[in-house]
Order: sequence, then structure tokens, then C-alpha cells
Amino acid sequence: MSEQATIALPPTGLQWRALSGRTVRAAIREGDLAFGFLAPMIFFMCFYVPLRHSMERSGMNYAQYLLPVIVLQGMFFTAMSAADRAALDTSSGMGTRLRSMPVRPWVPMAARMSANASRALVAIAGALVIGSIFGFRFHDVGTAVVFVVLALLFAVGVVIGADVVGTATGNPEIGGQILLLPQLLLIMASTGFVPAEGFPGWIQPIVRWQPVSVCSDALRALSAGRYDSVGSALAWAVALIVVFTAVSARIGRRAR
Repeated sequence: MSEQATIALPPTGLQWRALSGRTVRAAIREGDLAFGFLAPMIFFMCFYVPLRHSMERSGMNYAQYLLPVIVLQGMFFTAMSAADRAALDTSSGMGTRLRSMPVRPWVPMAARMSANASRALVAIAGALVIGSIFGFRFHDVGTAVVFVVLALLFAVGVVIGADVVGTATGNPEIGGQILLLPQLLLIMASTGFVPAEGFPGWIQPIVRWQPVSVCSDALRALSAGRYDSVGSALAWAVALIVVFTAVSARIGRRAR
């Protein structure tokens, strides 16, 4: 009697925990999580100190105005780290090895995403710590929770896109650098630092409706206890997630 050998797949949860833990441990060992916490503090001070007095002449609480874009900038830095990590996995052959093992195809990316989510939470924590020192406050607990969830959804969208870039390039030296200019343009040409009226008239519509501005405005409203622009920000976040997930799935099918 002939018997056909079968390979039992390890539990999916065990696969996910092992790969996610590997990425988190590497981030701790390399100081990436520490940088993720400190970077929002540094950038908050870089913009708050020189702009505070000019912005507060109109009665604005600039810490309250500025913090949302610092949070989003932290999500972009998380995405750049994600691109580097995905590129490293590709260049080291880790992705190829995993595809030859009894690991479900979606598990490696899911593990990277959960590890990146932990880094995003660390970045949000760093931003909130420095913001609270200079007067940033939430109106209530409910909108504070929505604030964090919306920031994480934005992070998921940009991190999936960054993961695609890193996987496609396979070069950890350029994976994150490719994203530097796009994220810089989106951050600087947004309502994160100054209102749309502070830009030339011809570019104001672009500034007002690009994703960083919409999400910054929504986070700013949530910190004040309102839900203005949350629907538009959610639409942007979902669109980013859907588009980049489709691209990632296409690249994954080609790699198999």
C-alpha cells in the first residue's frame, strides 16, 4: 500500500506571530522603534518654535493646529521604514524562502503590516507626548479614539504602498528614499502647517483636497470634538488601502 506524504501547515496564527515578532525584534535591536518615537518630537519642535508666534497672532492655538500633520508625518516615516524592511526581505531571499515553505502566501505581508502598525502606534504616542507638553488636548475620549483609528487607517494605506515599493525594488538602500520626495511634497503642500489661504490661489484647491490636508483637517476637528471631514479622510484612507492592496496582490501573483 502506497501512502502519499502530506505536509501539514503550521497554524496560521503561529506563522503570523513568528514573522511579526521577527520584524519587531529587528526594529527594537536596530533602534527603529526608538527613532519612531523621537522623530515626531523633533519635527514638532522644528516647526512649532519658528512658526508659533506668527500663527498665534490670530488667536490660534498652534500646538492644537500643528499636531495632526506631525502624526501623519510619523505615518510616512513608518511607511519609509516599511519600504526598507520589505526591500531587505526581498534582497536577502527571505521572500523566496517563505514561498518555498508551507506558509500561506498572505502571511508574510500581514506579519509586516502588524509590525508596522506597532511602529505607527509608537509614532502616534511620541507625537501626543510632545503635543501635550505644549498644550495639545483632546475634547473627549470618544473622538480621541477615532483620532487614533483614523491615523492608523492612513498609516495602513501608505504602508501597503511602501511595502509594494520595497518589494518591487528589492534594494534596501533606495526603497525608503524613493518615498522621500512624494511624502515631503504632500506634507509641505498641505494645510498641516498653515491654512489653505496661505498658499497662492492657483494651488489652493490642490492643497485643500489632497489626502494629507483632508486627513489633517479631520484629525484637527476630532481633537476639538467634531467629526468634520472624517468621511472624506476615511474615503482617502480606504482608497489608498484598496489601490495598494490590489497592486500588492498583483506583484505577489507574479512572484509565485
